[in-house]
This record gives sequence, structure tokens and C-alpha cells, in this order.
Amino acid sequence: MKRSQIRNLIALAAISALALGAAGGWFAATLLAVEENPAFFWSGSALIVLFVVGALYAIHRFMRAFLLDVRALAEAGRLLLGPNPERRVVPRGHPDVADLATVFNSLADRYVELQGERASEIRQARADLEEERNQLAALMSELTEGVLVCNLDGQILLYNRGARSMLDGDGTSYVGLGRSVFGVIDRSAIAHALEQVQVRYQRREGEAGARPVMTSFVTASARGRLLRTRLAPFANQAGDLRGYVVTLQDMSEGIERSSRRDALLQTLTERMRAAVGAIRAAIEAVESFPEMATAQRHRFQQVIYEESQSLSAQLDQTMRSYASDLRAQWRLEDIHATDLIWAIEHHLADRLHCEVVLDAIDDRLWVKIDSYTLVQGITYLVMQLQEAFAVVRVKLCLVAVDRHAALDICWPAEQGDADMWGHWKDRLLVTDDSDGVVTLREVADRHGGEVWFQYDGAARHAYFRLLLPRASDQESPRTAASVPAPALESRPEYYDFDLFHQPGQSPALDDRSLRDLTYTVFDTETTGLTPGIDEIVSIGALRMVNGRLLRQEVFEQLVDPQRAIPVTASAIHGITDEMVRGQPPASVVLPHFFEFTAGTVLLGHNLAFDMRMFQEKEDETGVRFDHAVLDTLLLSAVLHPEEESHSLETIADRLGVKALGRHTALGDAIMTGEVFLRMVPMLEERGIRTLRQAREAAQQTFLARLSY
Repeated sequence: MKRSQIRNLIALAAISALALGAAGGWFAATLLAVEENPAFFWSGSALIVLFVVGALYAIHRFMRAFLLDVRALAEAGRLLLGPNPERRVVPRGHPDVADLATVFNSLADRYVELQGERASEIRQARADLEEERNQLAALMSELTEGVLVCNLDGQILLYNRGARSMLDGDGTSYVGLGRSVFGVIDRSAIAHALEQVQVRYQRREGEAGARPVMTSFVTASARGRLLRTRLAPFANQAGDLRGYVVTLQDMSEGIERSSRRDALLQTLTERMRAAVGAIRAAIEAVESFPEMATAQRHRFQQVIYEESQSLSAQLDQTMRSYASDLRAQWRLEDIHATDLIWAIEHHLADRLHCEVVLDAIDDRLWVKIDSYTLVQGITYLVMQLQEAFAVVRVKLCLVAVDRHAALDICWPAEQGDADMWGHWKDRLLVTDDSDGVVTLREVADRHGGEVWFQYDGAARHAYFRLLLPRASDQESPRTAASVPAPALESRPEYYDFDLFHQPGQSPALDDRSLRDLTYTVFDTETTGLTPGIDEIVSIGALRMVNGRLLRQEVFEQLVDPQRAIPVTASAIHGITDEMVRGQPPASVVLPHFFEFTAGTVLLGHNLAFDMRMFQEKEDETGVRFDHAVLDTLLLSAVLHPEEESHSLETIADRLGVKALGRHTALGDAIMTGEVFLRMVPMLEERGIRTLRQAREAAQQTFLARLSY
């Protein structure tokens, strides 16, 4: 029975008690007259009973006709003004109340219409700003260098994919909006660099044409990569420093190559010094003693021959061992196969007026090349074919061959002398400012590939095949926190400049506004509903900053429960024993999730169950989730105490939230976040604005007495 019904029954009982009291008084007053006039007593009693019954019936009809329907109307009005403007009331009850409901629905339609017009005006006013922000986000996401923008407190306001790839640790550190940069870059290094740029910035103020202030340093990431870091401050229009920009460049590979080249130079120097010394000594001996015996002269000549052979072999071995490092100077970049073919085709057509026929082109293929040198080289090759054999048409083919990409340049040919065409590999193709004269063979070698000539006698076609390196897949770090959710949101949330106005992180969260807090919205899937017996099989979470769900900053991880998953549980969440086989256990996943939640308020639905599951693992994992928490189950009871159901699906339907991805941990977490965002303005209408007020209100609900 709902509490409103209980209150109504109490009111009816009180009225009944008053009526019975009046009847009792009347009964006492007439008790003495019973013997004189019994009929008067019984008729009076009957009238009192009829009065009480009639009064109760009238009160019941009044409450049904007016109070209950008016209360439903008021509740619908709160939803209309809050999270669900599409909410309407079914006209029912007393005609006057039904008419009021009809008028209410008309006003609601007009309200929605006005709200839509206002929203359209706001969208139009913000269109230019949003376009600029999106362009900035798109540009940042495509930069190969890592970029971070931070306020003076070290909170990350913007980051790109490169920064997250370089700095995200294996569950030990994360890049995210609102997170501290000191969690991924050494605090002392940032503080020292910031102190330097602040001093330089103050000295520079007022100077005309002053150079931008910047400082650089080298730091190590959580993955042990060496990063060249540049830090530059930025200010507002008044000239006050507001924050700083950090750019990151991974220097590890370059440093390793440089070290190997140094080792190559040292090795060659030592080996050549010994060999050249022996050769020089032998030659000096022969020159100094021209009359020496033939046998002795032969021994010296043999020394010269053997040392020169050894030196040649060492050079060949060194070139093979360090070939990749010697190729490092070339500017190899990723390019799509169709873009490369398009560039070659247009170069040949525009410069040589050569017809180009496209054969097999793998549109899923990416190659890693110096596109300028390659296109120029092929253009020179076709130009020489035109001059030597009047070639007017070539055919291009680019397909994947194992770990390489095969680029074929074909042309009609009457004969296929392999020896003659083999010399073409060493013909000069292009002169580059840095690389000098380049041949087709050198183009292949420096790309780490090969080149050869083939002739198809049946088709009367000759072609050069050039093997090029395929671009490796650009994988983000294999941590659960970096798994994107492209199906949930088209554009990653990589920036939030509203964090400029965010108060600093403080242990005293209770007085912070609900809108200002940073949340980790999460949910778990388990083998059952009994903590201490059942186990976690999945954790899904995402961060909420400034009222936005950051669907690119998620934690989604299957967990091996190290026990069989019941069929009844699999039927609900779809996770089977095969899916969790080989996944990390809770003892590994929970510490990583603990790091992901650092500095945030935990937000969930029926959170007591999830927290109890975590509590059962405290001794095993060594981590304790002692965060501040908010539960949408309890908040729903605060907002809608008259409702019987407070399940996540029911609340979502009540507040107009679409149910997507239900019964997956991440899907439920996203729905919980959307529900909470709809609840915040409704809580504020009731004077609940801070974390303390929300927690205290939740503790007063009858659902707060649930325990696990």
C-alpha cells in the first residue's frame, strides 16, 4: 500500500472517530432517557450511523473526484517543467477536473512549442561557436603530436587522441577531461616548466614584437616512453594567465635509432681501423722492400686481399643489420591506397599526358611511404619509358601481399629481356634536396621493400613490381578506459572549456553543487544477486563532467568470475562462460577501475548492491571504494514518492530517456547517467542543490533501508 493511501485512511479514521465521539456524547446524554422512550434512542442511533456512512462516502467521493486527480495533475506538471516535456495527463474524474486536465494539456502543448522555438533560437545563436569548437576538436584529433590544454590547477581542458595514446597507462593512469595532468606527467617537471614560463611571460609584458614564451623538457610516460614536452602559457584578454598548452612528441624510437647509429659508427670505426691498419702495413712492407722474395711478397698480398674481403663482408653485414635505422631519415607517412594511386594518376596525366588505366586497387589498404619521392620517382620512370619506347599508356595496380603492398607499373612491351630491364632499376629517377640522386632500387631499399621486373608474354605486358611497407594499424592502448564507443556518439568529447570556471578539486565535496561535480557512472553484471557468493562478470563505466557524459572516456571490461555463470544470469546479461574465459579476474580489474574513478563521485542505480560486491573483494584486491556516492534509485524515491516502481526502466520511461543497450554494464551506466541529468533540475526545484542535500534527502527515503 502506498503511503498516500495510508495517509488518506488515517484522515478517514480521524473523521470517523469524531463522528463516533459525537455519537457517544449523544448516547451518554440520552442514556438516562432510554427507559422512558426506547424508540427515541434507536432512531437517534440509526441517524448517527447513517450520518457517519454518508460523511465517509462523501469524503471518499470528494477525494477521488478532486484531490487524487489534482495531485496527479500536479505531478505531471512537475515532469513537464522538468525532464519530460512530452508528459500529458489523461482527462478523468469529475468533469471540472477533467476539463482542467484538458486545459493543462493545451498549455503543455503551447509550452513545448515555445520551448522548441527558444531552443531553435539558441541553437542558431550557438551554431558558429559550435562549428569552431568542432573544427578545433577535429584538427586536434588528427595531429600526430599529443596536445593537452590545462588550466592553472592542472585540470585537463582539452586533449587529443595522440596525447591519450602516449600517456594512458595500463590501468594506472588515465587522460580525461577534468582529470589532473599530474597523474600522467611528473608534477615537479610541470611545476618547474610553468615557473619558468611565468617569469618569462612577466618580463615580456609590454614588449612589442616579443617572441612567444615556451619551454621544453623530456619526461617519461607510464609506459616508459621518452616524451619531448613543450609547454606554452596562454592568457585572457586582460593579460592574466589562464592555463597552458602542452605538446608531446614520442622520442623513444628516434633515440633508439640514434643510439643504434652511434653504435654502428663506433663499430665500423673500430673494425675499419684494424683492417685498414693491416692493409697499410702490408702495402708499406711491399713498397719498402721491392727486392723481397716472391713467396714473402705473396703472403703480404694475401693479407691485403683477406683484410679487404673481411672489411667488405663487415660493411655488407652492417648495412643489413642497420638498414632500418639508415632508412629512418626518410619522411615516411601513412597514406591510403586510393589517395596514392590518385596522386600518381594525376601526376602522369598532367605532366606527361599519359593515359592511366587502374586495375586492382585495394581500397582497404594503407601504406607507409615518402609519397613525394615515390610519386616523383614513378613519374620520372614513365617519362623515360616514353622517351625510350614511346609508351603512351600505363596500368597501375596496388594490392596487399602478406606484410607488404605491391605496386605494379605495367606497359605494353613486345619483348621482355630481364637483363636489359634489370638495369633500369639503377637508372636515376629523381633528385631530392636532402637525399641527392635516387634510383628505383634505392626507393625500394629505403622503404624496406624490393623491386623487380617481370614480363607477361601472353599478354605482351611488362611491369615493375615495387614492394612497399604497409601501414601498421593505429591501435590505442589496450586498456579498458580507452575503448571508444563510436555507436553511442559520433564525435569524441575531447574538450570542455567550461572547466576554466570549475572550482578546484577539494576533499570537502558535500557543499559542491551537483552540477559542478565530476562523476563516474557505473554498473556491474554478476553471476547472481547474493554478495559473498556470486561474482562480478562485467564492469562498465563512463565519466560525467559539467553535465556531459563523456562517451569516449569509458571503462568496459569483462571479468573472469572463476566459477560457472548460471544460465539464468546469462539469459539476462548475455555473458557466457566462453566470453569470460581468459579475461582478468576481479583482483586485477578492480584496482584498475579504482584508478579510473579517482577524484570522482560514484553514481549508479541500486548502488548498495554494487558497493557490497566491491566490499567483498577488499581483502583480495587491497583497494577500498570509499568515494562519495549517489544512487538514482533513492533519488527517484525522493522525487516521486507516490510511484510504486523505481526500477531503472520505469524511471527512464517516466523521465523520457530512451532505453539503449540495456542489460549490459556500459549500457545501464549510460542510461543511469541520462536519468540523473534529467533529475538534477527537478532536485533543484525542491531545494536540493548540493551533494550533502542530495545524500541527506536520499537517506530519508524508505528505499534507503534496503541492505545487501
